[in-house]
Amino acid sequence: LGLADSLLLGPFKFLYGSIPFAQFIFFIGLSVLSRNPEIPRPVRFNMQQALLLDIALVFPSLFGQLPFPMPGVLVNSGSNFVFLALVGSVGYSVVSNLTGKVPDKIPIVSEAAGSSIGF
Repeated sequence: LGLADSLLLGPFKFLYGSIPFAQFIFFIGLSVLSRNPEIPRPVRFNMQQALLLDIALVFPSLFGQLPFPMPGVLVNSGSNFVFLALVGSVGYSVVSNLTGKVPDKIPIVSEAAGSSIGF
C-alpha cells in the first residue's frame, strides 16, 4: 500500500506541500466552486460537505494547542474520534456515491451542506 500511495498520490502530495498556503487556497477554491450553479448538485453537495467536515474536525485539534497539558487519555481519545469520524464519513460518502445515492445521512453536516447549496 505504501508503494501505491507514493505512486498515485506522491505527485499531489509534493505539489500540495510545495505551494505556500495550499490548504487555504484549496479551501477557498472548493468554497467558491460549491456555490457555482453550473456544477451538478451532487458534486456541489459533496464539495460543501467536505468543507464542513474539514471545519468540524479542526475543533478537536485546537484542544491540543491549549497552553496547559491535557491528560494523555483525553488526547488519544480525541485523536481516535477525529480519525474514526473522518474515515467513517469518507467511507459512507464513497459508498453512497458509488451506488448512485447522495450521501445525506451524516448528522448535522449533511443538513448544513444541503441548506448551503439549496439542495
